[in-house]
Amino acid sequence: MAAPELPVEIIHAINLLPLETAPITESLAATWATLAAEEQAEIRRLGPSFAAHWVHIACVSPFARQLLLRHPHWLLRLARGGRHSDLATSHGLTSEVFLADLRQYRNARMIEIIWQDRQSGEHYSETVAALSELAEICLQHAYAYGVAMLRQRHGTPRNNDGQEVPFTVLGMGKLGGRELNLSSDIDLIFCYGEGGETDGPSPLDNSAYFQRLGRWLIQALDQRTPDGFCFRVDMRLRPFGDAGPLCISATAMEQYYQVHGRGWERYAFIKARPVAGDVTFGQILLDTLRPFVYRRYLDYTALTGLREVKALMDAEQGGSSNDIKKGQGGIREIEFVCQSLQIIHGGRQPALRSTNTLDTLAAIASAGLLPADDIDQLRHAYLFLRNTEHCLQMVDDQQTQQLPRSELEWQRLACSMGFTDVITLRETLDTLRQRNHIIFQRILASGEDDRQGKNGNGEKLWQRAQTGALETAPSDLLQVLHCIEPEVVWTRLWRFAHSRDVASRLSTEGRQRLNRLLPLALDLCSAQPDTDALLQRFLTLIEAILGRANYLALLAENPPYLIRIAALLHSPWLAQELARFPILLDDVLSDTIISPEHWPQALAAQLQLAEDMEERMDALRRFKNTEVLRLAAAFWTNQLPVETLLPQLSDLAQLTLQTALAWAEAEMQRRHGCVHSSNGQAAPFTVIAFGKLGGREMGFASDLDLVYLYDAPLDAESDGPAPLAASTWFARLGQRLIHILSTLTRAGLLYQIDMRLRPSGQSGPLVTTLDAFSRYQRESAWTWEHQALTRARWIAGDAALGARFTSLRAEILGQPRIPEPLAEDVRAMRQRIYRSKIIAQDAFHLKLSPGGLTDIEFLVQFAMLGACSQQPTLCQDTGTAAGIAALTGAGIWSAEQGAVLGQAWQRYRQEENRRWLNLQDNEIRAADIPDWEALQDAAHGVRQIWQEFIGSYSD
Repeated sequence: MAAPELPVEIIHAINLLPLETAPITESLAATWATLAAEEQAEIRRLGPSFAAHWVHIACVSPFARQLLLRHPHWLLRLARGGRHSDLATSHGLTSEVFLADLRQYRNARMIEIIWQDRQSGEHYSETVAALSELAEICLQHAYAYGVAMLRQRHGTPRNNDGQEVPFTVLGMGKLGGRELNLSSDIDLIFCYGEGGETDGPSPLDNSAYFQRLGRWLIQALDQRTPDGFCFRVDMRLRPFGDAGPLCISATAMEQYYQVHGRGWERYAFIKARPVAGDVTFGQILLDTLRPFVYRRYLDYTALTGLREVKALMDAEQGGSSNDIKKGQGGIREIEFVCQSLQIIHGGRQPALRSTNTLDTLAAIASAGLLPADDIDQLRHAYLFLRNTEHCLQMVDDQQTQQLPRSELEWQRLACSMGFTDVITLRETLDTLRQRNHIIFQRILASGEDDRQGKNGNGEKLWQRAQTGALETAPSDLLQVLHCIEPEVVWTRLWRFAHSRDVASRLSTEGRQRLNRLLPLALDLCSAQPDTDALLQRFLTLIEAILGRANYLALLAENPPYLIRIAALLHSPWLAQELARFPILLDDVLSDTIISPEHWPQALAAQLQLAEDMEERMDALRRFKNTEVLRLAAAFWTNQLPVETLLPQLSDLAQLTLQTALAWAEAEMQRRHGCVHSSNGQAAPFTVIAFGKLGGREMGFASDLDLVYLYDAPLDAESDGPAPLAASTWFARLGQRLIHILSTLTRAGLLYQIDMRLRPSGQSGPLVTTLDAFSRYQRESAWTWEHQALTRARWIAGDAALGARFTSLRAEILGQPRIPEPLAEDVRAMRQRIYRSKIIAQDAFHLKLSPGGLTDIEFLVQFAMLGACSQQPTLCQDTGTAAGIAALTGAGIWSAEQGAVLGQAWQRYRQEENRRWLNLQDNEIRAADIPDWEALQDAAHGVRQIWQEFIGSYSD
């Protein structure tokens, strides 16, 4: 008998097996008998651990057991930790020999992969990467052989210009994600560049040539020979599926997905990756298809397509839970959770566009799209189920995800997975799948299953609005929904329900979404303060998005987003902006916020898509509007303090202005050439910001106070085809910049521009040389103009000229001043401003009333003008809040005075910007705010400090 010849370590390991000890003993003994004595001795030296692993592999994988019986010399390579040598060149081989070599290589590598996979520890990532690499190697060798064979007969495929036409193989599914199973199909799509003809002795149309190449690739991998097969090939994901051509041109493919592409095909392309042929061409092709897969907006329409796929999958299972891939809580549900979040958010968050499931889970965790506990559960379950899948497939090299139906196979699976008994394994599988399914239902629950408020008051009111008469208002429902003016609310709702857009223009799917959304919105409004106004704003917003299926789905599918929108709609300004530009919904609801330091890159990426100046101006406005809306939403919901808001609004304006200036300069140089300085360099131009922008304290309502400076010889002239004198060139540059910033386009305007702070105000030239500006400031400027200079800084244009301005500013601010005349000038200017607006006796104007913002700003400016000559470092600050801190730190004011001014400034700026978002002016009455007394106390404190340092408010 052969059995006694086996080493005792192997016999001992076999005796510990729960199943098939006789056939395993027979197989291993036969393998052992073929080994030479020195080979047997080498294996004996490896001891019990190697013996136990060989026996374990023989038990859990009869497929591997049979291969080692046929190729016993492979056992030595496994013992030595080696790897099968790479495939040699196929040049000169017959197709039969090539196919045999390919299959031998595949089988040898499969044994090595199974051997490594069942070692102790977690090897999932190594296993799927090795399997994916194996598939790619086989594909690439088959491609190279096929191309050589076809070119010998037909030549090289070329286009009409004689250039070689590329061909690529796209790996889909598990292959695309580099997470291939042990016995998986490989999902492929073939694509070539364009039409034409081959240049060989027997020419072929390119389409026919590539069809033949595609058929060869399938045959080379899928055909069963005496040596087995390489990989089963599935081509059903190609355009038009089995009914479509095997290989398609890039243009036809792009057109197909634009016109015919279905929801499930978007999910399929999440994992697409070039794996053979011209990989560069393949990547370019995928880049052109990316807009089909990932939309710019938060895309909840995709959930419908995914639910349809899942429903078909469930119907296919017939209620069976035996499939660990397609059954409830299985691998596919984990993948669907990942892919749904990728489709919804991937257009806005490129980090989510991974082809690999585990990488996607990590990206979802980083983006905060799922709770950490859910991520941990899904990751753990995915690894466990994929390992289970591998153990099922290594049994007979079959693509199966079916759990065992016999006790023997359950014992094999438990042994393979390292479980001592079947019951524990089954309980573990059941628990993991139940938990997965709970998360899946929460993410992808159907419209009916997760519908809140079904048959509630909102639902009933919406049904009455659609079916009832205008004259029969349901007062009982309106009262329950807390409407203050029920007749007004009913009229608005009824007219909305019977409007042309709702009654006749909505698709069936759009109406279903609206019928889901409206009850949710009605119930939500009834639980909020100011129900009537909130409902009016909701209806206005919904009217604006009726023709945009993705936005209806966004709100109808995601009640938490609806709650977030309700919080924003309490602000009339935010409600107005969202209704005007519904595309901004993506931005205020996105969980990804572009931090200000990344604004330049984000803006540059958006501008790349613009083809002319008009599109660039629109793109710049959209970018600014988006970021302002994000900041406004964060500020309105108390997530962004005013001290952070104001500098960010200012930095956004500065970036916008710098971008616009570059365009204006390029346009001037194109038309009129460049103005040069005496040194031959381009004459410098710079933009100085005053006011709120200068102090980095812009609010939502702030315009841009600007001064333009340049430095060029008096007789200089531009060198272009239509030359201009330097003064004219720079004046037109300034005008062009104002035009770009303040012109109203489809996307709105950027900023209102105020140039009145330039020398001589509106009567002075638009642009000024630095020398002329210096003379004016030294010889002619009024005290209020020096006050304005305290909040001036360079923000755009030539930095060296800007630095010269900064030095001039320090010089002017550092001039010694006599306190009393200075105080008198400040008081006079204050009175002039105060008289410019009539303020009601019972009101407090945040800016202009005594003790308001203007007084705080003037106090800072007065103190700086008086102290900079002794303490020059005070000139470094341009903002009011920074000035208060600096003057307090320098001992100009006491800590108590600094605190009074700082707190009052913070309170006023907070209230000022909230009132702007509420579409209210700065004149406040006691009934307007709950903390009227605190506001009065703040004003009283500022007035006391004013009187101490500057004197009476009277003439």
